[in-house]
Amino acid sequence: MTVSEYIFDFFENKNCRDVFMVSGSSAMFLTDALKRNPSLHPICCHHEQAAAMAADGYGRMEGAPGVCLVTVGPGATNAITGVAGAYVDSSPMFVISGQASSKILQYTIETGIRQKGTQSINLEHMVSSVTKYFAVVMKASEIKYHMEKAYYEATNGRKGPVWLDVPIDIQNQQIPEEMEGFQEPELQINQLSQEEIQQIKEDIKNSKKPLILAGYGVRSDNAVVLLEQFCNKYQIPVVTSRGGIDVIETDSQFFVGRPGSYGDRASHFVIQKCDLLIILGSRLSVSTVGYYPQRFAQCAKKIMVDIDPKELNKDDVPINMKIQSRISNFLNQILYSETSEQEYDRTEWIRYCKMLKEKYPTVLPEYEKEEEINSYVFSRLLSRSIPDNTNVVVDTGSVCNIVSQCFEVQKNQRYIISGGFSCMGFWASAIGVSRVSQGVVAITGDGSAQMNIQELATLKYHNLPLKLFIYNNNGYLLIRHNQHNYMEDRFLGVGPDSGLYIPSFIDVAIAYGIKAVKISSKEDMESKISEVLAMEGPVVCEVMVQEFGTIAPRIASKVMPDGTLKAAEFDDLWPFLDSKENDNE
Repeated sequence: MTVSEYIFDFFENKNCRDVFMVSGSSAMFLTDALKRNPSLHPICCHHEQAAAMAADGYGRMEGAPGVCLVTVGPGATNAITGVAGAYVDSSPMFVISGQASSKILQYTIETGIRQKGTQSINLEHMVSSVTKYFAVVMKASEIKYHMEKAYYEATNGRKGPVWLDVPIDIQNQQIPEEMEGFQEPELQINQLSQEEIQQIKEDIKNSKKPLILAGYGVRSDNAVVLLEQFCNKYQIPVVTSRGGIDVIETDSQFFVGRPGSYGDRASHFVIQKCDLLIILGSRLSVSTVGYYPQRFAQCAKKIMVDIDPKELNKDDVPINMKIQSRISNFLNQILYSETSEQEYDRTEWIRYCKMLKEKYPTVLPEYEKEEEINSYVFSRLLSRSIPDNTNVVVDTGSVCNIVSQCFEVQKNQRYIISGGFSCMGFWASAIGVSRVSQGVVAITGDGSAQMNIQELATLKYHNLPLKLFIYNNNGYLLIRHNQHNYMEDRFLGVGPDSGLYIPSFIDVAIAYGIKAVKISSKEDMESKISEVLAMEGPVVCEVMVQEFGTIAPRIASKVMPDGTLKAAEFDDLWPFLDSKENDNE
């Protein structure tokens, strides 16, 4: 058995059946081994960035690594953007790259020469900072160790991408009969002490206005059902970070909202009024907590639970109790440590949260009356139209902000975004999602659609069950707003009037042989959404939304006399309310 054959047999045994790839000469033996393995399914993409993003989407859905195969040089560097996104969003991914011969690479490493050979380049310094494990396979006898070590790192602790670089002369070498493997460390389960359990239970018992902030860590640790049980038992409402949107359905009695730079008023008010905040698997990014982290949930005792000690060690938001633990372990220990069943009645607090949701909707009644298609109105209608078993991928930019504010997530539905990296073109991750899903809706903007437009060919070839909704606002809406608000309308690179041409996506889809539907009027929205969703195979739906539509509510900044920006307080979202309403007693 060769090194390349061993690699793909390993993936077969781990049930990683789809490999997202772009072929290349320096990965020729790897590609051939993949071809000869009948249990694996190659998905040939047209750009390595898209292949990596597809593997990212696959990994988030399956919990096991998505596999990405690329070649040397630009093939490898093209993949780095997708890998970086998986790294910051804790998505398991396994990248295999072909490389120049081991002698050429060794010479490059030892001498520090810029390049020896063609296309080859030392990836270590570029890749190590965005992977949990990177290694160059310099000997055939080392492949077992590297594969086992990499797989362990990708799937344990805080999940993330790993990368093995395999020189071409190593790829086709025979492996020895006996190889040293990776010895997995003894599983360490961080159990709470009895004192910690009792303290937390006392805090919950004594709290009159408790709140949970749930992040992607809940989903990553398969703790969604436990979260639901926790909310039911202790009667605690929930707000979610962007990464945690799909850990609770929108119509749950406990769901309040989604805070952040582009959040909603209800969740911001509730966070500032709660007296106990339990933070589960959220890294408390600036886009979640705002620009004055020391005043985030300032009336509350804050308990933060995270598997990553580096996140716990941050001092941006003052935390009263830090617990390094898997979310599932924490919830299990608190839920099942009681010998007696206590009833919790927080009817008034839950009623108050519900009142705020109803009083401050993100989709305002006046949006329905606008002549052009309002992105909020369309997004809400789309969320109500898609079947229960359809998963959702949302690209970045204004689309992500708008859709994430108002999308009504259904129970057991996945909602996947490029969270920390916020990468345009992320809709390509839906390729991976569609390989393990009965149906996928991907939502992107006209700018982000272009970033991976070549992957329409991948959708066509594999006849993927993916409905791609492209919001066409004639450019980059989010940047257009920024240049309007802070740059005195000095527009550049945001539309046809400032250097950025936007094509007809109907024409583009047809050129790729994909069915296409255009929605130009709000009267046609419901019927055409139904038409698109009923079609077989991939469909592109171009939605002509407002060119300069409002994105609100949001944390706004003011330009100071010296040119600096000063952000408003966390619970003072734009459009600003009067002081009495903002007090919201």
